[in-house]
Amino acid sequence: QPILEAMGKNIIHVGANSMGQTVKLVNQILVAGTLNAVVEALIFAQKSGVDLEKAIDAVKGGAAASWQLTNLAPCIIRRDFRPGFMIDLMQKDLNLVMGAAEAVKTPLPVTSFIHQMYYSLQSAGEGKSGTQALVKAMEHLTGVKVGQVK
Repeated sequence: QPILEAMGKNIIHVGANSMGQTVKLVNQILVAGTLNAVVEALIFAQKSGVDLEKAIDAVKGGAAASWQLTNLAPCIIRRDFRPGFMIDLMQKDLNLVMGAAEAVKTPLPVTSFIHQMYYSLQSAGEGKSGTQALVKAMEHLTGVKVGQVK
């Protein structure tokens, strides 16, 4: 416990051995899914002709609020794909998620889709890019470029 307290304030015992790892995977499902929703929203707003920064400002204080919306949407709009968290690391986690889901016979169709989108980015040499580069895969699918394309 003292070691954990040195690393953070919020320490929650979630159960037997391996349950902490499962909760970490739950976190990654939520992070990946939320970023996917942010990317889709930006693509829709871009295609609809809405000012992206104003759209984000309008919704970030309500029920759609998230760390990804506040912090990564502006990066996407600026076409800034420097890593805060690299695609290669997200894929490591999503590989663990998919394996754990298979072990408990639980389909995760949206997470599986996101996993494949990141895989396509890795195949294109984007593994060291930040996870917000997910927009590049979605742009390829939709034909819509988001933000300040240079």
